[in-house]
Amino acid sequence: MPKYQRWFWLAALVAAWLFDFLFWNRTASLSFFIWIVVLLGTGYLLAWREGKKPHWRSILLTFVIAGFALVMALRGETMTRMLSVLLTFAGMLLLTATFLDGFWPWYRVRDYVVEIAKVVGNGFTGAALLATRKRAGSTDEEVRVRSGWSKAWPIVRGILIALPIVAVFAVLLSSADQVFADWLKNLFDLEKIPEYLFRLFYILFFTGVLVGVYLKAIHPAKEAQKPAPNIPWMKPFLGWTESGIVLAAVNLLFIIFVVIQVRYLFGGTDNISETGYTYAEYARKGFGELVAVAVLSLGMYLVLSTITRTSSRFAKIGFSVLSVLLMANVLVILASSLQRLMLYENAYGFSQLRTYSHVFIYWLAALILAVVVLELLRRRGHVAFAMLIAVVGFGASLALLNVDGFIVNRNVQRAVAGEELDVEYLNALSTDAVPQLVASYTDPETPEVVREKIGKALACRVKVTNDPASLPWQEFNLSQSRAYNLLHENQEKWSQYKPFLSMNEWVIVVDGEYTPCSTFVGLD
Repeated sequence: MPKYQRWFWLAALVAAWLFDFLFWNRTASLSFFIWIVVLLGTGYLLAWREGKKPHWRSILLTFVIAGFALVMALRGETMTRMLSVLLTFAGMLLLTATFLDGFWPWYRVRDYVVEIAKVVGNGFTGAALLATRKRAGSTDEEVRVRSGWSKAWPIVRGILIALPIVAVFAVLLSSADQVFADWLKNLFDLEKIPEYLFRLFYILFFTGVLVGVYLKAIHPAKEAQKPAPNIPWMKPFLGWTESGIVLAAVNLLFIIFVVIQVRYLFGGTDNISETGYTYAEYARKGFGELVAVAVLSLGMYLVLSTITRTSSRFAKIGFSVLSVLLMANVLVILASSLQRLMLYENAYGFSQLRTYSHVFIYWLAALILAVVVLELLRRRGHVAFAMLIAVVGFGASLALLNVDGFIVNRNVQRAVAGEELDVEYLNALSTDAVPQLVASYTDPETPEVVREKIGKALACRVKVTNDPASLPWQEFNLSQSRAYNLLHENQEKWSQYKPFLSMNEWVIVVDGEYTPCSTFVGLD
């Protein structure tokens, strides 16, 4: 039990109120980073107050979490922001589960699931358990602190209980008497009472959840034991013969597929034409299916490696040989997927989804190579940690790459080489794209026909980019601020392109060519 219970309640209440202050009716940006830093800092302060020391790996994990949280204040591209939020919260759960011991690098897949589930469960039950437990053996100082709190705590509880009750009666009495209603309206905005009640409810709910989470991190129910990742968490029940047949059959199918792929991918355009598809159609067809095959193959390996009995030396060698062969085939399939994607990008240019897929394939290939190494070293239990590194690496790669700036750069290069540049798609990109658009427009090496299209896109953005100064400070985003400043500092350079409103939509007409500032695009 914690020495200073009420500090947990107070800290959680402040953090929950701060959530409401930062996010109610506001878009998460800088506010998200601030809130996460406050949550982390509060946890460390409570641990220090309780005399608990976090493990150094927990401190390392804390910096990773803060880094992903910061992405919300730096980037405007949606997928990067969403993935950063998910990784931030996943990291917070993992930090809570291993705050004192730092055992997360040794977790198996099952351990990650179980420990994170325990954190979630403790968030819903920890506060209730703390509120009903009594502590023994308190020091004089603790008794004195608790005595001071004991005088104030009933008052706080009474106020919190009374507020919703009084609010309900006030609404009913206001409906019964207009004079009372007018008097009450001068004091409070009655229309907002339901909103205030709802906000009070979720603040109190979050308070309870955060108390449980902080308790789990600083005062776990029992001391954790270091996991043994190479010891199976369940007793294998499937014989080597059955698993060997499954692996051999899948390998045979993959080998046949690979042989055909080698012919079509490296045999030239004529071979692909035999299928009845154009080069671009062949590139697009089946890409998702091939990536799914790679992911499912990895999942099949994880399941079989867990449930297969390999007690004899022959069984161990046989399973490893077939598993490594499976991973080798999967790498070739991934190479085929990448080749198709590159053909598609060459035909139609880069998009957000294609860029995500491009980066994802490289990290998936790195994960499969890691699985091969771990299988050869008889360290299968560390595959979960390799998966964690791959997921974090994928998220970090998107954040560091600047997806929309990358898309502009590559598509402008294609346009310089004589390909079409889609202005409508450029308009759909986030504010992350603006610095690269301005750089490409002002580059003297950019051909005039390409510069004209970029200029139209920039002129459109001047009209649709909001002034960050008009937004609350909680919504500050560096990408939006930088884009706005660049657009207004350089707008004279593309002043010949003048957007005007037509049917409630900004459009540009140059030499009879109609260019909408619309931002509707497809998903691929």
